[in-house]
Amino acid sequence: MKDKKQRLCKDGEPIEASKVLDLVLRHLDISPDNPKAAVGMNWQDIIGPRLYPHVKILDIKGTMLVLRADHPSWAQIAMMQQKKILASVNRKYPSLAVTSLQILSV
Repeated sequence: MKDKKQRLCKDGEPIEASKVLDLVLRHLDISPDNPKAAVGMNWQDIIGPRLYPHVKILDIKGTMLVLRADHPSWAQIAMMQQKKILASVNRKYPSLAVTSLQILSV
């Protein structure tokens, strides 16, 4: 049985991941130039490899960055690094003018 769905590859070769990501983002109308989207895309660089698996962005509400930690201990560690996180976000994305963190835990 042949798959009739049109594929996005040429001559059976897979497309590079970056091109697939660009297509998906364009389809979802998400611009990498938007600072809110860019924060999410660069979150690992902002928060660091230790916290990255445990603390994720939920939203940016006004000047508040809302995060979710997978355990209260990770939420506490992220709060102890609040100044560093805010400085990093504001250095890379000054137009967001984030001044505070709210960290929710599971």
